[in-house]
Amino acid sequence: MRYSLILFDCDGTLVDSEYLNLKAIIDVIQRHGAKNYDMEYGMRHFSGLRFSQIIGMISEKDGITFPENAKYQFLDRVRELAKTEMKPVEGARDMVSAAENDVTIYVVSNGERTNVLMSLEFVGLKSFFPDERVISGAMTKNPKPAPDLFLMACDKEKTDPSDVLVIEDSVAGVTAARAGGMDVWGFCGTHHDKDTHAQHLKEAGAQHVFNTMHDMALHYIKSSAHKC
Repeated sequence: MRYSLILFDCDGTLVDSEYLNLKAIIDVIQRHGAKNYDMEYGMRHFSGLRFSQIIGMISEKDGITFPENAKYQFLDRVRELAKTEMKPVEGARDMVSAAENDVTIYVVSNGERTNVLMSLEFVGLKSFFPDERVISGAMTKNPKPAPDLFLMACDKEKTDPSDVLVIEDSVAGVTAARAGGMDVWGFCGTHHDKDTHAQHLKEAGAQHVFNTMHDMALHYIKSSAHKC
């Protein structure tokens, strides 16, 4: 069977921005008193989650009240760090191009929409994804690890989830895809401990896991050639 729709995550999958997003999160939450959270903790627990989810968890756990403009402080910090820290994932254009030749492609991200669009533009991938094919976290009440964002893309394209492939780098994203009844391939290339992260993605339900986008693109091209 050939897939009818492919859904790409953005941060950590197409754009190597996981570090800068995490750095922005840590900077903002520490500014408001969450001093016990550092980059190491964030790498283990914040990957794939929206900023609103993260500060909600911290508020519930530690009783810290964040100001209403905390989200905008985060977005401003991301934009500042992007000038020096943001870069494309090597081989991402190969994978996106290979997919676009076959099927409709979307970006489906938990991220803030302005950040997602900025990231795609910054790394030269925005031309592959018109605005109507970019779905972001605030567009549904339940972001990843719930499947709602992915199912929204399926509804827009009138595509059965069983005909969909999701490309994800986070456990939250893989969990969401599997909960929605979709195939999912995991990507570890932007993570500091690739072997451990690969195991986590497999445990969450990823059918294949790749350390490079070049390898993923080659696998996709070969597997597509043999589908009927």
